[in-house]
Amino acid sequence: MKKSLFLFSIVAVFLFGGCNSEDEAKAVSNNNNASFEKLKALSNKTYNLKTFEGKTLPIKVENDILSSKEYKDKIVLINFWATWCPPCIKEIPVFNELYEKYSDKFVIVGVLFEKDKDPKELEAFIEKYNIKFPITVGDENFRMAKAFNDVRKVPESYLYSKEGKYVKDYIGEVDKEDLENYLKSN
Repeated sequence: MKKSLFLFSIVAVFLFGGCNSEDEAKAVSNNNNASFEKLKALSNKTYNLKTFEGKTLPIKVENDILSSKEYKDKIVLINFWATWCPPCIKEIPVFNELYEKYSDKFVIVGVLFEKDKDPKELEAFIEKYNIKFPITVGDENFRMAKAFNDVRKVPESYLYSKEGKYVKDYIGEVDKEDLENYLKSN
């Protein structure tokens, strides 16, 4: 009987005790707000990518569907790349060629996967390789990379149809013949 009364007393203290002070309640509340903000940021599937030229490219990707007023009815290739990456550099002439050849129905968005790249160095790189397609810079690139299968290596590219449906991804260099065949047939 004494054991039962003792257990009941302990349970009652935990059940009816509540927070000891207002400060504890605030701490719990603040922690929940911080994690809520993190979750909210992660669930936001709209990316406002900033081009090197200062233009904003709003792109939404949700459930393997890409939507963008900017690229409506266009085949879109999202390419994560870096200036120090030899395979990325090797892709540039291929991308320039296909970008110009199929410009009526195809766009490439070059998502730079480098933090704090010096703008003058990037400008020189773009000029040296005569890059024709938009290059995006900034922290939003990394948020997008995290959401896109947690990109960690470059180059990595994602292809979307004119309707915005995910078609395929390329890990490593894009296969020019494969991509061009898709562009020809769509």
